[in-house]
Amino acid sequence: MTRPTLRLPAVALLAAGCAKDALPPLPEPDADVRVELADRTVDAEGQARVTVRIREVGGAVVEVGPPAAEGLEARLASERDEPVEGGTLTVREWTLWGPDGSYVIQVPEAVARYPDGRTAPITLPPLFVDIGVQGPSSALEDLMVPEPGPPARWPWIAAGAAGGALLLAGGILAWRRWRRRRTAPGAPAEPPDVAALCAWSEALDDPSLDDWGRALRLSAVFRDYLEAVHGWPASALTTREIAGALYRDGLVSAALLDGARRVLHATDLVKFARQGGGPALFRSLDADFRAYVLATRPEPDAAPEADRA
Repeated sequence: MTRPTLRLPAVALLAAGCAKDALPPLPEPDADVRVELADRTVDAEGQARVTVRIREVGGAVVEVGPPAAEGLEARLASERDEPVEGGTLTVREWTLWGPDGSYVIQVPEAVARYPDGRTAPITLPPLFVDIGVQGPSSALEDLMVPEPGPPARWPWIAAGAAGGALLLAGGILAWRRWRRRRTAPGAPAEPPDVAALCAWSEALDDPSLDDWGRALRLSAVFRDYLEAVHGWPASALTTREIAGALYRDGLVSAALLDGARRVLHATDLVKFARQGGGPALFRSLDADFRAYVLATRPEPDAAPEADRA
């Protein structure tokens, strides 16, 4: 007895093939942010133009604040969405203006949120602009390291740029002389943890400071402490470079690294974007700062690396 053969109509097979083609795999969630400066040099009373490009794919969502620079006003000039494969590209055009001078424009760290609940920071590089002056920023921008790298490993070392080497050497010498001058000749050096905790408390309790001034002082205190205990010029580095150096060199635990980044990022937001502030914020930063200092303070009678260099 011959078994019946199941034959699917050609139309059904074609429909199955079409259905497969009509349902392509969903794109992997992805997010990215790019910042661009239209011109490094702007005429007097002109405006610096910054473009922020936000790419969101596969359901990812990006949160990013406005660009800001101390002394400049910022305004959102335009915003538009452009389709990209699997998502959207949002393009925001910002203008910044203020008195003539050289400025560092910082876009606060962005946060990417993914459909599965994960979050990831997107740290953005600083931008340098001269408004109405021929300042140093246009020449110095090329010396910036695009990715976190060792504080003393500068791009022009590999390129053999003698002029850049002299510039950095002069800067390091000036930094070391400045550190030596902070302690009166012949006076015993105060332990860096004691000095940092005292200066931090004074900044927190100073009633004459507004949120911006307090953030400025607290940021300087923390960076001074990092210089003293780790031996590299934290005051001359960005938050991204400091966090990258701490992570790469394994200098602190993950918890302390997170706390250091919170202090640096929060004070950056208040300083540059005038975002945040208030007693609750500074109380939380106080806990992070004290935890970092207590865990990294030098052993008694141990000279800081910077002073031994």
